[in-house]
Amino acid sequence: MVPELAVRTAGVEDAVGVEPLVADALSRLATLRGGPALLELIGVPEGTGPEELASALCGQALLDTTTLVATLSDSIVGIAVVVRTSASVDLIGVHTARSMRRRRIGSTLLDASRALASELGMRFEALALPGDQSVKSLLEAGGIKARLLRMAADR
Repeated sequence: MVPELAVRTAGVEDAVGVEPLVADALSRLATLRGGPALLELIGVPEGTGPEELASALCGQALLDTTTLVATLSDSIVGIAVVVRTSASVDLIGVHTARSMRRRRIGSTLLDASRALASELGMRFEALALPGDQSVKSLLEAGGIKARLLRMAADR
């Protein structure tokens, strides 16, 4: 873990720092099967741009969604998005700045997401899209194992 790394809930003032990460994450989601459905899951309308999505995530404007930011020297270097359902807290996305990868920032965000679920007394689950090996590897390294693969004919 990076010693000076801090994780906290995002606030509206973080939108500008989160926007480049959201832009990068959106471009990655566009290449993965199920990416649009993942955005739909949290109520993001099709065609939403990075600036608008960063503002919604940081302003807690998406129902039952919490965004965590990882900061290093007051710069935002990673984000995690979790959704509260009736039964669990679901991690639906983790993204770190390209220049800051392989420094355990994703692992720290994963741990913070799990801690949030624990604080709420809820089960923790994480989603990974088909073909997203980096997220699958992060989750497995964090001790999270796949227990169900759900497939749909409409996507």
